[in-house]
Amino acid sequence: MSRYTAASSTSILLCGALLPPFAQALGNPHHTDEHMLHPTVITAVAPSSPLTVEADPKAPRQPVPASDGADYLKTIPGFAAIRNGGSNGDPVLRGLFGSRLNILTNGGQILGACPGRMDAPTSYISPQTYDRLTVIKGPQSVQWGPGASAGTVLFEREPERFGTLGSRVQASVLAGSRGRLDKTLDAAAGGARGYLRFTGNTSQSDDYRAGHGGHVPSRWYKWNGEVAAGFTPDTDTLLALTVGKGDGLARYAGRGMDGAQFRRETLGLRFERYNLGGALAAVEARLYYNYADHLMDNYSLRRPPAMAMASNPDRRTLGARLKATWQWSDWELVSGLDAQANEHRKRSAMGEGA
Repeated sequence: MSRYTAASSTSILLCGALLPPFAQALGNPHHTDEHMLHPTVITAVAPSSPLTVEADPKAPRQPVPASDGADYLKTIPGFAAIRNGGSNGDPVLRGLFGSRLNILTNGGQILGACPGRMDAPTSYISPQTYDRLTVIKGPQSVQWGPGASAGTVLFEREPERFGTLGSRVQASVLAGSRGRLDKTLDAAAGGARGYLRFTGNTSQSDDYRAGHGGHVPSRWYKWNGEVAAGFTPDTDTLLALTVGKGDGLARYAGRGMDGAQFRRETLGLRFERYNLGGALAAVEARLYYNYADHLMDNYSLRRPPAMAMASNPDRRTLGARLKATWQWSDWELVSGLDAQANEHRKRSAMGEGA
């Protein structure tokens, strides 16, 4: 019994000894103490609301620009990434990933082809070529299709608006250790009636050296290019066509195969009309086609083993979305429908001729 009594009195004495300095500091607003904590700076994307995060992917981030979508998302609170290698990670939102996380680019869903998530949808996304990133946490919104029990991620490009004939160019180059080299170009030209825009980038890096001096497979190279042509007869109407392609490769330290090809093809058509008059405030329609052709093997990017293997899965996705916005004084109703069809195939080979 005495042992517990002694411990109790000791803690009371400690509290009494610590209380006077804090009380003195609170009582005197001009009091300064050498033990005061210094300000802490936290670098992260701030949420615009408890369930929504909006960010500018073009804005500088630390430590270097993101090589893919997952690399950027992991800087947002609530996200993590399952690493595959130096690039092409798989994003995780609050412990959920895969089909539970709905990822769209320019309103269209792109699905990876590998059943082992070697080419997650974010592998085909270069964040710096987009104007806006929106993360909707949870399944509260059904405007962007079903299956978003974890959340929805939207990578969007804003339509160009030129009052008169004009143009703009934005370019950047990044060079770093271990062969890191990123080049990005975003250029547009147009007038009051329409515009033409090109976005493209290349990103590459070599294997990194571990503490014991050996090389860890993490090399990647990828490129993306996209052209958009828009028709803007007035400030309330938009008709835009988008065409894009890309490809790449990546070495993986923790997998039995490497990604020898990440070929993608995208096609999108977008129509928007606002200020229609009456209760109908806006009408939006999108039609998209996305194709991912992925090749995995265990010999082209590493020392060939005794048994060569290759796998070539691909996926074609065709979808459409129609949305109408209705407004009455203090009420707003968003209605619409969406449809999607995708075809998933796979070819594989094993042996000397793989």
